[in-house]
Amino acid sequence: MSRVLGPRMLRRAFQSATLMYVSALAMSGLAILISVALPPDQRGLLVATITSAAVGVAIGGLSLETFLLAQGRPWLDETAGRRSLLLYAATVPISAGLGAAFAIYSGEASALLAAAGAALIAASNVPAAAGLSKGNFLGVYRNRALFAAIAPAAYGLLVVAGIDNAQLWIASWLVCQAFMAISMWGRYGDILRGLARRPSTQPERLTRMGLTHSGAVAQIFTYRFDQLTLARYQGADALAVYSLAIAAMEFSQAGAVVAAQRVLGDHDEGAQARLRKALGRALYLSLGLSGLALAGLWAIGLVTIAYQGAVVLGAILLLRTVAVVVGKILSARMVNLGGERQTAVIAAGTAVAAIALYPVVASRYGAWGIAVASVILFTGHTLATGTTLRLRSRQQPMVPAEIREEQGEFA
Repeated sequence: MSRVLGPRMLRRAFQSATLMYVSALAMSGLAILISVALPPDQRGLLVATITSAAVGVAIGGLSLETFLLAQGRPWLDETAGRRSLLLYAATVPISAGLGAAFAIYSGEASALLAAAGAALIAASNVPAAAGLSKGNFLGVYRNRALFAAIAPAAYGLLVVAGIDNAQLWIASWLVCQAFMAISMWGRYGDILRGLARRPSTQPERLTRMGLTHSGAVAQIFTYRFDQLTLARYQGADALAVYSLAIAAMEFSQAGAVVAAQRVLGDHDEGAQARLRKALGRALYLSLGLSGLALAGLWAIGLVTIAYQGAVVLGAILLLRTVAVVVGKILSARMVNLGGERQTAVIAAGTAVAAIALYPVVASRYGAWGIAVASVILFTGHTLATGTTLRLRSRQQPMVPAEIREEQGEFA
């Protein structure tokens, strides 16, 4: 029986975009677990640098995946051209510059390595966004899962070799990102090369991109500014423990990302009913993975004294996980129905609160205070999004984006 079920389960996982995304996060989680072998100060450098790169590309990447999914497949097939491609390519240097800036702010990261990491991630995201907009969810996430497995393998070799220099660990992570970018361009680059061969037939919808991305920019301060602030005020050791708890609980949010992208791209009849199902499935998966994540944090605390507090932080952050899962999917529905302005305003309000609150809490209460503050912020964001979506739906139905585009709203 096990011989039959094992291969069947593997084949099923290999054919599921959600499970491929979870697999990619699992590999990232395994890399994080292996990084516990580093001394806390070196692990703090590793985390601060990778986080700076991630924040840089999240802001500099212009939310291409969200934007192109919201535009729909016809945009890339018929409308976008050389001018569009130049705009998308500009995300690479912008992300690199911002990655370096956030590394300098943290005081614990390498600005040069953060810039390189941000540039490579952005270079990978451009063809990935094109692939997703064409409906290739499985292919994109299968690719990401495959190359995400390189990082823990490389880290394992470094542990065996007795290398505890964080800069060499970061260099191995950069190699993984480079392979990812090459692979994505090899698979989906033809879509973008097609844009280079024709002129853009319409003006770029910069208004829509700006509205979509402003919400993402605001959210990134809520998502990642906590770690950069903690590094700045409490140092690398505190960041090492807190980031481990964050990484474990973010693993449990994996299903919400794919669910939100599917909701965002669902313009067919019956989308509202499918929204409820998407919420239920994502929450069910998230709670199950949260249990595994907390068990993993508890086990790490047993064998590594320096990380014993991570499981308590993880338990606090479980509430944040639930809020993030629901908030991601509801926000995707808002954007799908043309509520970019509402999502941007809600995200901006949450970001302003995070920028004001995190430094005060981090300097006085450390990681515990940051964890509680993030729970409050994400819960508030989700409640505001749900309330706005419900009130707007009662007052007047939101006009789908493709209809508003015909009316020239995003021109």
